[in-house]
Amino acid sequence: MHIFLVGPPGIGKSSVAPILAHHFGAAVIELDREIQRRAGKPNKDLIEQDGMDRFRDVESSVLIRLARTPSWVVVDTGGGAPIREDNRALMRSLGLIVGLRGSLDRVASGIAATQAKRPYQNVAPRDRARRVLQERKSAYADTDVTFDVDGATVDETARAIAAWLVSARGVRIDVADSERASPCRVLIRAGLLDHVGPHLADLGWRGRVAVVSDAATASRYEAAVLRSLDAVGLGSVGIRVPGGERGKRLSVAARLWDELAREGIGRDGGILALGGGSVGDVAGFVAATYLRGIRVAQVPTTLLGMADASIGGKTAIDIAAGKNLVGAFHSPDAVFADVTVLATLPARQLSSGLAEVTKCAFLADRESVEQLDRSLENVRAGDLGAILAAVTIAAEVKGGIVSQDPRESGLRELLNFGHTMGHAYEAASGYRVTHGEAVAIGMVYATALAERLELTAPTLRPELENLLDRAALPKRARLPKAVWSYVLRDKKARAGKLRWILPRRIGRFSEVTDVGESALRAAARVVERAA
Repeated sequence: MHIFLVGPPGIGKSSVAPILAHHFGAAVIELDREIQRRAGKPNKDLIEQDGMDRFRDVESSVLIRLARTPSWVVVDTGGGAPIREDNRALMRSLGLIVGLRGSLDRVASGIAATQAKRPYQNVAPRDRARRVLQERKSAYADTDVTFDVDGATVDETARAIAAWLVSARGVRIDVADSERASPCRVLIRAGLLDHVGPHLADLGWRGRVAVVSDAATASRYEAAVLRSLDAVGLGSVGIRVPGGERGKRLSVAARLWDELAREGIGRDGGILALGGGSVGDVAGFVAATYLRGIRVAQVPTTLLGMADASIGGKTAIDIAAGKNLVGAFHSPDAVFADVTVLATLPARQLSSGLAEVTKCAFLADRESVEQLDRSLENVRAGDLGAILAAVTIAAEVKGGIVSQDPRESGLRELLNFGHTMGHAYEAASGYRVTHGEAVAIGMVYATALAERLELTAPTLRPELENLLDRAALPKRARLPKAVWSYVLRDKKARAGKLRWILPRRIGRFSEVTDVGESALRAAARVVERAA
């Protein structure tokens, strides 16, 4: 997502941009510098030699070439960038337009400070400021939000913008599904628990709602959710399930079916899954099968749930033969990711979620990996800005893939990077390792396998392992003998052939089948080395 800082020259955009970017681990693009690079001459010379129209054309061409990316980018625009309506439309299609506003004295002071770099050196700064503010008034007003800088330091302005993004505006991602009339609405911001009810009412929920949660999660968060449901007249009842994989059993699903019938849950209401990925899995499976399908919404309370499990409509329970072998596709109406709940998440669970964030960054592009590299420590420290950006990267990647392939018939299989061996290792360990820990080992294994098959350069795995290490995730493990029997039962197999999602480079992956046993064993030796 791009955040475009706009406003008159001298208002402080170049000073605010790097500080704002630091809050999210974002990259910074200085538009004037990119124009100069593209033109091959200083902007002052470009304007004086080729004219202002040519400068504006180059400026627009630079904006057009900004790459869409799930990563966050703060763009420090020149004072005239929003003049053209097409430029503003492009900015809005790539992200948000954030305006900076100040008094005539403030703008004149800023122009004076940079006068030597600009044309119009023969125009007094105050006259230049007055003309700019008058001529561009409507362009500077066409923003998503505007902040006054008078009386505020650069740090205070950056913090105010960051706070607005985290706690007020947040991020919305729509995940399309060809079998649904409307997309799944994924909302990510702080404080969402208190607003779940109004959002569901806005989506047309009218009947009774079952809030399905494990006891520990319910004790922390259920009261706020029930209050928000009551506030809009949605009757509700709390239903408990066991936490973790113990809750993903057929006996638990059967008990939920009975309780939904007893509580009078109908198609005009639905199920609200409040908890981690396991709660979301069993609640979603029950919603898919009760009354041949009722509405469900997800309120994930773990990073793993926000980054992966709650998005995409895959629901499942476990059986003795393996994890997630019985399930259904049932897209939620909405996902409400309240990043404030992660402040109380145990460190091991936060790290577990970072495995899925890392996976999505590697699936996306180099910029997303670099952002994770910049912000990893801040995410682990509980910084809400860094967490918001990390969750958004994962949600953008998964949501984009799911929208194109809602039933996992092709493209969506990319999301299985690290999961073929990861699920097998998780099950073979008796679920003593977390899902994220297992996926981390699975990604190392898949990358080592890609190396063995000469699909990827040997530089990729160290880069992956560095991020996993800093996320407090394992990169080496002893693989139990039982892991191979679970691999052979993997639900992603077709006609008895295992399919591996293997990296070629960041942002490019391939599906590979018929891998020989010698290569599989060689990759295992890499994972087990010094474990």
